[in-house]
Amino acid sequence: TLIVLYGVHDGVDLAPRAAAKLAELGYTRVYLLEGELDGWRAAGGEVFQDVNVPSKSFGEYVEAHRHTPSLSAQEVKALLDARRDVVIVDSRRYEEFQTMSIPTATSVPGAELVLRIRELAPDPTTQVIVNCAGRTRSIIGTQSLVNAGIPNPVAALRNGTIGWLLAD
Repeated sequence: TLIVLYGVHDGVDLAPRAAAKLAELGYTRVYLLEGELDGWRAAGGEVFQDVNVPSKSFGEYVEAHRHTPSLSAQEVKALLDARRDVVIVDSRRYEEFQTMSIPTATSVPGAELVLRIRELAPDPTTQVIVNCAGRTRSIIGTQSLVNAGIPNPVAALRNGTIGWLLAD
């Protein structure tokens, strides 16, 4: 695996130390990013700036490359209003789930999704919808269930609980 490192924290360049540690662990394709982040920007590289950027970027990558299925808040509401056979699983930690969730959702933290989905949706025709606060854990949870090969139709709630709230 190719690994490219950069990182200065409190004026200390930690990348060489990380590279040495990875080399000790047997990684052979470890490089330092020339010019650090400024060099990346100057070369036209895209920079994401926010909290949890690596995981959010990964979620966007997964969705774009795996075509992770999703439904809008309006589509999910229509399913609920029609009393369709739907199971909604909220992939956030229980504490986060307690602060805000959508009707009928069950808290199933992401690492437990594949383990618990059969007990929550034993009928393979039950629509499974995965949500989180925003979208990243919805995407990763949905794609995990798809990759695990569950027979149910599975979709992420597009834009998560925030999208649900904004859609009224």
